[in-house]
Amino acid sequence: MKILFFLVIIGLVFANQAIIDEVNSKQNLWIAGTTKFSDWKTEDIKSFLKTDLKYSTPSDRVDNSWSTDLPDSYNFEEDYAQCSGHVQNQAKCGSCWAFGTATSFAKRRCRAGLDTELVLYSEQELVSCDNSDSGCNGGNPEMACEFVVNTGLVSYDCFPYTSGNGNNGQCKNECVTGTWDPKKMVADSCTEYQGVQDIATAIYTKGPVCSTMEVYADFLQYKGGIYKHTTGELLGGHAITTVGWGVENDQAYWIVQNSWGTTWGEDGFFRIVRGTNDCQIENFVIAGTPATD
Repeated sequence: MKILFFLVIIGLVFANQAIIDEVNSKQNLWIAGTTKFSDWKTEDIKSFLKTDLKYSTPSDRVDNSWSTDLPDSYNFEEDYAQCSGHVQNQAKCGSCWAFGTATSFAKRRCRAGLDTELVLYSEQELVSCDNSDSGCNGGNPEMACEFVVNTGLVSYDCFPYTSGNGNNGQCKNECVTGTWDPKKMVADSCTEYQGVQDIATAIYTKGPVCSTMEVYADFLQYKGGIYKHTTGELLGGHAITTVGWGVENDQAYWIVQNSWGTTWGEDGFFRIVRGTNDCQIENFVIAGTPATD
């Protein structure tokens, strides 16, 4: 049994090395290398990439115009340092939809001055209590945002993340301290943003947004640079938090916060080409507008 397991791992390493070599030989926008996913089985990877992807006809997403009112580059993490950071790790649970929703909501609350510094809100409450979604088996950011409107979220400290092992956990009505946090933070509404300018304007004027994207095998080996799908099979759907944009060597890109921990990518973030809907990242973008306290 140990020999079989060893052979499987060796096979995975060689397969991923082939992807790394192909990426690094075909283009120079981004660098691929060994990551924490290099020895993961394909079925394990697919099991946590289960965000529902909303596909629209191309005509719905062709507006790539750029307003002169927007700067060439913008990074929410730099402009609102008190609201930045806190890259988390969903681990072996398909809960990215919850992280994308809760993270964008938290950063928007902070930007609006409703929290004086970044307060994390409970992804676990979404995973355990949002019956419109499927916990570690995937979800839909649109449904998750509606949960924030209708039910609200307690703080992360009240209901911390425990589903990294793939277990949804129980919906609770009390904090881990044994007391209930009566102040659930809600959103007034959820807004979908369409087109590059609309997405960028939303980030610039209101704060980060939750985006969805297709994940291909090469993305898992991302080490840095401006990602563009190059090779590898489609593994599933993913939700992330888009926080800004920029241009490097005439290549436009988005700046995105992931939920795979700080050891992956560029300290937990990645950049991806902007304006071509690569990996469908401009196809479905949504965020909640925080209600005033």
